[in-house]
Amino acid sequence: MPLRLRLTLFFLLVSVPPVLIGSFVAAQVISATFERNVEKWIGEIARFMANEASEGREEARHATSIVAAALSRAGALDSRESIAPFADLLASVGYDFVRLYTPDGRVLFSAGELDLVMQLPKEPTSSIFFARQNGRRAMMVGAVQELHIGGEKALLLVANLLDDQFFTAPQTIRSLDLHLIEVTEKGRLLDLAGSGRVQLSVPDDAFAALLGGADIAMQTSRFDPGPAVAFAALRNDRGRLVGIIACRLNGTSAAFERLGTFWLFIVLAVVSGALSLLVGITISRRLAEPIRTLTGAVRAVAQGDYRVRVPEEGGRELQDLAAGFNAMAGQLEALRDMETSMRHRAQLATLGQAAAVIAHEIRNPLGIIKTSAELVRRKTQMAPGEDRLMGFVLDEVNRIERLVKELLDYARPAVCAAAPLDLVSDVVRPALDFLRPEFARRDITLALRLPDAPVPVVGDADLLHQALLNLLLNAMDAAGPEGHVILRVTFDPEAAVVEVEDNGPGIAETVSDTLFDPFVTTKVNGTGLGLATVRSTVEAHGGQVFSSNAPEGGAILTLRIPVRATTDTAHGGQDPDR
Repeated sequence: MPLRLRLTLFFLLVSVPPVLIGSFVAAQVISATFERNVEKWIGEIARFMANEASEGREEARHATSIVAAALSRAGALDSRESIAPFADLLASVGYDFVRLYTPDGRVLFSAGELDLVMQLPKEPTSSIFFARQNGRRAMMVGAVQELHIGGEKALLLVANLLDDQFFTAPQTIRSLDLHLIEVTEKGRLLDLAGSGRVQLSVPDDAFAALLGGADIAMQTSRFDPGPAVAFAALRNDRGRLVGIIACRLNGTSAAFERLGTFWLFIVLAVVSGALSLLVGITISRRLAEPIRTLTGAVRAVAQGDYRVRVPEEGGRELQDLAAGFNAMAGQLEALRDMETSMRHRAQLATLGQAAAVIAHEIRNPLGIIKTSAELVRRKTQMAPGEDRLMGFVLDEVNRIERLVKELLDYARPAVCAAAPLDLVSDVVRPALDFLRPEFARRDITLALRLPDAPVPVVGDADLLHQALLNLLLNAMDAAGPEGHVILRVTFDPEAAVVEVEDNGPGIAETVSDTLFDPFVTTKVNGTGLGLATVRSTVEAHGGQVFSSNAPEGGAILTLRIPVRATTDTAHGGQDPDR
């Protein structure tokens, strides 16, 4: 199984049980809190609408008193022209039913498409009335006021229909379902429908509480299916329960409430599980990606690529692991370079030993050939052509003799007699004095950049002198006639630096890596041992030698030689000597 998949599964095994427990607890808390808040809110709305009905009765009583007083000053009871304006005024302010009648039940004036299903009151009152509207029973709040016109007694009934237009809550709260339930004198409950047009029954315990005088009764959803319902009592002027206002949520709000704890737990568990899976995948990716990268890097190192490095990212442990791997790869690369260098040195040492043996074997017969040729040339009278040929032989013998000497010098370098010395006065200036005539003969300009103060180093003056001569001679050969050579000497607290720069063609890329190897040369008559000897001399002093091309053309050969540890003087300045 892949590591990423295992990490994801392990994360799920660790996280899912707490998530399920947390989801269950959260479902319990959320469900209980939501149900309590809904019950409280529904109860407050039912109480508010019951208060609106009570206030509607009081407002109807005031309106009836005002109209009755105005009608008392009218002419006759049967004058419709005097009553109609008041009826229109009452209709304009929201009253649905107006009736003027005598105590014996004779109706003098009626407005509103409602039919009473009860006897007309015979005395002033403020109560709840029942009527029929379009064949359906309806409930009204109103008031009856007594008035006298022309010495005759009459009664005025003004009422307002209890519907969606009366109650403000159903108009502003779209998720509210309102029901009006009539309570008959025989105790029957008649649902007068409501905004939801769904029949609703009143539980026995809630009905008994309202009959007992309670203003509000609740049907909760904790044990019964369906949303919570609040029942508010509507009582007439005698205090008898004649109606009930039932409020509950409808639509999606009720559906959400009906979810209950179990379904809420399922929803929370699914959502939490999805989030856990997403987090697990993300974390496994963050953990597996560095490990996958590290694995690929290990394979690369196993195949011999020690230059590979991995980014040090992730957690602290992964960063430490990546840093350790990078350090290990760097050490392996350094060891490989060291091994390559040691192998190369071993090859050069073997080559030097072979060259020494060959040079030793050539040296003796070469001396005999040279002596014999000189003796024959002195004692024998030769023709000009023959004498010229004998000169060629001696020249080539001398060249071979110099090559043998260089081979022996490289194969058996002199012992480094290290001693404190001043690099400028003990090495640089003697070499310059020795080569000044050669610079003048070749018409080559020499520019010096030397410090004013001594440059103390620990080394062998003769070996360093010969190494500097080799560098200067190479620079003169590269610069050519009328060229120029620059010699710089600088130093820091750790080493002295000698730079020899020429304006020649520079170092070709084909020999830049092997320039200091024996027998590597770009000269026609060169042996390729001069720079190899320079490197062996500098390394014998614990230093290093470098080569590079100058920015404006030419080559720069640099010697770095360790400085004597006791020096603490400051140096600077230039020497304009040429």
